[in-house]
Amino acid sequence: MVLHRVFNALGNLPLRLSFWTEVALGALVACIPFGLSLIMAPNHRSPYLLSYPAVILSAWVLGLSGAIACAVVSGCAIEYFIFATHHINLAPDSSGWFFRESVFIVGSIFVGSLTRIAAREREEAKTVKLEHELTLSRTESYLAQEHARASELARENQVRIEMALDGANAGVWEWDIQSNHEIWSTGFYRLHGIDPSLQAGNELWRRSVHPDDVDQAERELELAVQRKDSCYTEYRVVLPDGTIRWIACQGVTQLDDAGEVRGITGYCGDVTRRRLTDQALLRTEKLAVAGRLSAAIAHEINNPLNAAMGLLFLLKDSGLSQEQTQYVEETGQQLERVVEITRQTLQMSRSTSKFIAVKPAELVSATMRLLSPKLHLAKIAFDTETEGNAEVLGSPGELQQVFTNLINNSIEAMPQGGRLRARVRPSCHWKERTLRGVRITIADSGCGMPAAVYRHMLEPFFTTKEETGTGLGMWVVSELLAKHHGDLNIRSSMRPAHHGTTCSIFIPFVRSQA
Repeated sequence: MVLHRVFNALGNLPLRLSFWTEVALGALVACIPFGLSLIMAPNHRSPYLLSYPAVILSAWVLGLSGAIACAVVSGCAIEYFIFATHHINLAPDSSGWFFRESVFIVGSIFVGSLTRIAAREREEAKTVKLEHELTLSRTESYLAQEHARASELARENQVRIEMALDGANAGVWEWDIQSNHEIWSTGFYRLHGIDPSLQAGNELWRRSVHPDDVDQAERELELAVQRKDSCYTEYRVVLPDGTIRWIACQGVTQLDDAGEVRGITGYCGDVTRRRLTDQALLRTEKLAVAGRLSAAIAHEINNPLNAAMGLLFLLKDSGLSQEQTQYVEETGQQLERVVEITRQTLQMSRSTSKFIAVKPAELVSATMRLLSPKLHLAKIAFDTETEGNAEVLGSPGELQQVFTNLINNSIEAMPQGGRLRARVRPSCHWKERTLRGVRITIADSGCGMPAAVYRHMLEPFFTTKEETGTGLGMWVVSELLAKHHGDLNIRSSMRPAHHGTTCSIFIPFVRSQA
């Protein structure tokens, strides 16, 4: 390989020699100047041998041409200043100056070529190293830029996620069961009223939850881990200012390669408004029932009271003594008080709401918007379809209460999520085809209900939710619809392929509609 480069440097010859051939030729070439120098006497060889370092240095710095020039000049200087000027006696068998000069120049060319090749290889190696370092530096710079760009995109995505969670008033949480390590988002801290600088942990969460709800929430998490399934729970948190906030929390278990639960990931949201709405609706239903019951009692009491008042009036003219007359008058005064109380009760029980022109389509859309957070949290897809915008006479508040009750029932019938559809369109009565009005249909893909429940669902105080139900919701719906001269038709199925409940409400037009 070295000889190949020498020949290329000298004559640019395209040689293709084997390794051992190059070794043999290299040894032969090395022996030529050495053998030629042996012809000269020892005292003649020394000056030329001492000049080789200068030739090598010239070849390293100036190249092969500089080495040849150095050899020529050195040879002439040796011949002139050492041999010619000092008249050194030569051996009888020694050659002349031309021979010595030729041997030295040939050796110098050989040594200079090797030196130049070594210098070039070192320069090439240095160049390759510099190029490698430059490439490595560029690669590191590129990777640093990409890492910075990826970090910036990650920060931007994190900001977007935080903004979305803030807009939805929700938070994200993660619990690693194996290491018992928890991660909370900023929204989670905010919803629970916890300082974000504190380390997330179970004890910190327990301190924020209402004491009456901690055990139930933890029980739901434990059941999810045991079933390797999702969990859903609602609990109250006590904020630092003493305010109570309702939180809905849902999570999904994460399994490892062995199929074991390694953690739970979930989100939570503020459902205080929905809870307050449900409580207000429950209070309204109770008040409505209490009002109707008191009205019925007052009505039943009023008739006997009027008869008793008539009998007391007759007793006054029956020749009673003064003391007896005084008793009768006093009894009459007390009965008059009872009559007044019943009259006031009847007046209070009568509805004071005025019927006005309302648009059921707008009321249904407003109710869906009101309950949309609850629908989203329950993973229920919903949509509203309206045809026209017909008007009927009615009470907006009472009709919205009807729609709210029906939609809430549909949500409770789909604990694992589902689909809810509401449709409002002009139609005719399903029995009296000549009676025109507006039909509101609310259909869900819930579990349906058995015939036994369907037969009694409109009865007051009948409920399938023993702990939370009052049994008044559907009864209030039927009473309010009767007040609006409307009808309610319910169909339900529990078949695996087609399950769900459809509620159809018909409210007639009072006047002709175009």
